[in-house]
Amino acid sequence: MSLATACTDNVTILTEDTNATEGASVTYTNHLSGCHGQASSSIPSDDTYVLTTFGGPGDMQSMSCGGKANGTGWYAASRQRYGCGSHLMVQANGKCVVLDAMDYGPDVCVETAAHSPILDVSPAAAKVLYNSSSAGWSDHFEVTVTEVAASTPLGICSTASEPPPPAGTTTEGTSGGTTTTTTTSGAACSSATLGRDVDTGTCVQAASDGLWYQCENGDWNDIDSGANCAVAYGYCDSATLGYPVPARTCVQSASSGTWYQCNGSSWVSPVSTSSRSGALGACSTWNPL
Repeated sequence: MSLATACTDNVTILTEDTNATEGASVTYTNHLSGCHGQASSSIPSDDTYVLTTFGGPGDMQSMSCGGKANGTGWYAASRQRYGCGSHLMVQANGKCVVLDAMDYGPDVCVETAAHSPILDVSPAAAKVLYNSSSAGWSDHFEVTVTEVAASTPLGICSTASEPPPPAGTTTEGTSGGTTTTTTTSGAACSSATLGRDVDTGTCVQAASDGLWYQCENGDWNDIDSGANCAVAYGYCDSATLGYPVPARTCVQSASSGTWYQCNGSSWVSPVSTSSRSGALGACSTWNPL
């Protein structure tokens, strides 16, 4: 990582490379061998995973799809399998939670050690499923994972034969599941800035006008900033371009030539130059040197 220092006023300019990340979940593999920062994108045919946890005090980092791994949220890794913002119904011991795929990982070396695919989740989710807020691959806590509709609210759920109701959708400024009851509710909103639906309560700084909006039960409401939002997608400062850019923007860093995508709070890699996509999906704009 590099820092470029201005010639006047001793101002430090942070480049896209500074504090860039591939995600929090994939990095915690110091004790294992054969780890190269790569996660599997294969979905097991029986939908069965071993449960592990990440995030919380002492382990709180930015996730590659936005937001913080704070330990208390309803989040999971495996965005490389299901896509950023996908809702996953996770079941074990007759219990159920719906989680948001918000990070990349875990490293394939963890799955090799466990001899099983792994779903890395928040401590809050593990507490519900196994009454333990800390789970490692050697615990072999098995869960079944099903991708559900984006309209399915996050949190504790119970299973039923009827699919969840469809969500209402709007735009800023202008696979079915089987869950029923959850701890949170409210219809999702369609975000043109992010190119996908987001959960109620999510805040987005719109690419169209630079203003902040919060999703509230299917509608976008004007807000002053994303400072008080649990999950917020703002602009990223680009030293290469010389101005802030919205989430999903892809920039080739002038300091290193590496491609990064703005994830709403920081710059993340890798970015595929063939598909022009990164952690948040397709790049909204493409900015080569």
